Amino acid sequence: MVERLVAGRHHLSRAEVAAHQKQRLFKALATVMAANGYINTTVDDVIKEAKVSRATFYEHFDSKQDLFMSGYGRAQRLIIAAIREVPVTGTPMERFGVMLDRYLGFIALDPIRARLYLLEVYAAGPEAMRRRVELQQEFVAGVAQIFDARDDADLFSCQALVAAVSTLVTNALTRGDDVTALRGPILAHTARVMDRG
Repeated sequence: MVERLVAGRHHLSRAEVAAHQKQRLFKALATVMAANGYINTTVDDVIKEAKVSRATFYEHFDSKQDLFMSGYGRAQRLIIAAIREVPVTGTPMERFGVMLDRYLGFIALDPIRARLYLLEVYAAGPEAMRRRVELQQEFVAGVAQIFDARDDADLFSCQALVAAVSTLVTNALTRGDDVTALRGPILAHTARVMDRG
């Protein structure tokens, strides 16, 4: 939990204070949008939840959209880093299992924030959707590398697998289910359609 800094003198640098304020704003955004959705969330809602001033908000972000996209970019970089750090040894299925564990683990770690960026992204406009497609393509590239996709048919299989995983995770988050329970069924399905040994 990111709590408000104590007013008055402290031993934090300006950069540390700014980073703390941004963290509170990102957390507030996730909390408020989980309750209200993207469309019905206002800057006033976010600053009230974050307990920062309007001036502080606008020191860091130009708008609600700017805050959302900045938070989405941060989440995107963390997910990509996690899913791309797959061991180079082991069978393709073992390596895919590691990638899947990291992805599901990241989602399970903060389901409210994951829900925000997997569901509310649809309401956040074309720029947000472009970023979502970029993230999905990073995941596809990782899967294609693991399964040594050699042609368009192989690449399509990787894209279909990633689209299925994304849909299953999104549906689980919508229902409030534990996303890590998807691991077994996803791996079993992947073994049937992708495994080449």
